[in-house]
Amino acid sequence: MTEDLTSGLLKKRSWLAKATDRQVLTRKGFALTASVTIGVLILIVWSLLREGSGFFTTYQRELTVYRQAGLEYCDHVSKVVSGHEEIASGLNRATAAEIATVSGAARARRNAAVMAAAHMADYASLQRRALDAALEEEPQDETRVALLRSEYMAALATGAERVKLDDKNVPDLAKLTDAEVRTLREQMKTHPPDAEGPAPMVAELTAAAAEKDAEAREKFSALVQVAETFEATLDPVNTLHAAMKEIAVVTKSAAVEQHMAEDAKAKLLEAAAETGDAALAETLRKDAAQYDTSSIDYGARIQPLLEKQPEYEAVAPAYSAASRAAIAGLPKSFATRNAEVLVKKATDSFAKHIAYTDRSAALMQEWKWDEPMPKTKSITHFLFGGDWITNSPWQAFYGVVPLFTGSLLIALTALLIAMPFSVAAAIYTNQFAGKREQSIIKPAIEFIQAIPSVVLGFIGISILGNLLKDMSEVSWLQWIPGFPIQERLNIFNAGCLLALMAVPTIYSLAEDAINNVPRAFSEASEALGATKLQTVFRVVVPTASSGILAAMLLGLGRIFGETMVVLLVSGNRLAIPDFSDGPGVIFQPAGTMTGIIAQELGEVSRGETHWQALFMVGILLFVVSLIVNAAARIVVRKFAVPRI
Repeated sequence: MTEDLTSGLLKKRSWLAKATDRQVLTRKGFALTASVTIGVLILIVWSLLREGSGFFTTYQRELTVYRQAGLEYCDHVSKVVSGHEEIASGLNRATAAEIATVSGAARARRNAAVMAAAHMADYASLQRRALDAALEEEPQDETRVALLRSEYMAALATGAERVKLDDKNVPDLAKLTDAEVRTLREQMKTHPPDAEGPAPMVAELTAAAAEKDAEAREKFSALVQVAETFEATLDPVNTLHAAMKEIAVVTKSAAVEQHMAEDAKAKLLEAAAETGDAALAETLRKDAAQYDTSSIDYGARIQPLLEKQPEYEAVAPAYSAASRAAIAGLPKSFATRNAEVLVKKATDSFAKHIAYTDRSAALMQEWKWDEPMPKTKSITHFLFGGDWITNSPWQAFYGVVPLFTGSLLIALTALLIAMPFSVAAAIYTNQFAGKREQSIIKPAIEFIQAIPSVVLGFIGISILGNLLKDMSEVSWLQWIPGFPIQERLNIFNAGCLLALMAVPTIYSLAEDAINNVPRAFSEASEALGATKLQTVFRVVVPTASSGILAAMLLGLGRIFGETMVVLLVSGNRLAIPDFSDGPGVIFQPAGTMTGIIAQELGEVSRGETHWQALFMVGILLFVVSLIVNAAARIVVRKFAVPRI
């Protein structure tokens, strides 16, 4: 009995000793931490799948209505309209660029005077509102009106005195001379609130700008005439298009109401089946019966739309002929490189546009409203669709290609910029720099990670974007593809800032990879008579190449998932970039997957198709990140340096 009791106490003490052992507790603590990490990852994946799982079903239903209601039929005409508007926009911008060579200075002076006068008047805005309110009173208090008028003039005089030639609140004020600014100040001091026109100097500069505009339009009359004539050629097509859209939208609205009624009825019947209260169940069934879920006769509704076909077949050839004649009048030479680039883009687009216009009538004849929508259409349209259009009364499209392309172009641009700087800095720090240099270089580069991304975005908007645009207009840089830049917020702007953010990541990992090369390799190389440079670039760097490549891949993943910078400076154009520009494509605006989630998620209702589409974009981002990280691990394992 005593032996059994002693044995039990020893076992209990042994178990207690194991339970309180530091090593055991530490191991279990780390195991628990790893389990929590894995659990969080599983929870993230489950949340993404739960919110986005119903997307393809609801999107498939929307695409089916899109066809049955005739919206797909109308889109053949819509493509003609949108293509025309894009070309017309390019011609108008080219015209503005040409006219600016003659009237740009006069316009800048006029705008500076107008802004300066408005800025002076802002100082008296409170007094002006009080005076306007007093003038509207019935009957008017003449004494009070006179007092408010004098207070307004005093405040206006104060504002006039505060506007100086270097006032940062007035753009282009430097276009005016100091004497002109003084004259404008004196005129504004005595400019009454009930004056019929602006201050005399503002009126004078406005008239001078109008005169210069007229002179410029006369000088570039050929381009002006083409732009105006081409824009007017669309009028008959536009009128027909509006009539067709009206018919299709009515049908779509009826289909949406029917689907909403079906969903509401199904929910009521489900609630009636689940409730245990017979009276409540009967009430729910009666409410469900009130919903009209009868099928829509799409065939009858589509007929008025199909009857527009002969009318379109009449106006389309006339539009093609008129637009060809208009484009044929384009001048052969231009005063500015900007106008030349815009007109070339317009003419290149016109060839594709007119080819589609000529075959659009045949495509409409082949279209059938009752042709079944493929069951995989929603999947293929999401993964390979070129349109991301949301909150449209016409039709929402969720094609991720523009977003993925924009993200990829920005990421590759950033990687190409960051890679040489990061790797070169890592090689120098590890192989050539002394201890003192290392203590300065490494913290300085790693400190970049502490800069908030939103601050970098501000730099891109206010400094880098303007600097790049100004540089692109320098005459001796016009050989660079994409110059002059049309938009200061673009892929290259975002790529430069993301490269700065990626440098610390790539640098640290590359430096670690170089540092892990066995010292024996370097010693053997030097023993054979190799110089330091030969050892570094023929032994150390090739040996560490797998780690450097992995660092680049992880840097790519860091760049691809960045949100704030691309949201602020990429331009957020939801269209596939025009690759016909060649390398110049990087100077175009682009949308990104991270940017679209941050931009639109807060504006949609939970559970609707748009909400689910954004979560599908998040799932795609998650998959891309997994692929990049998996590739980095494979590279490291496959080319790992053997331990000595």
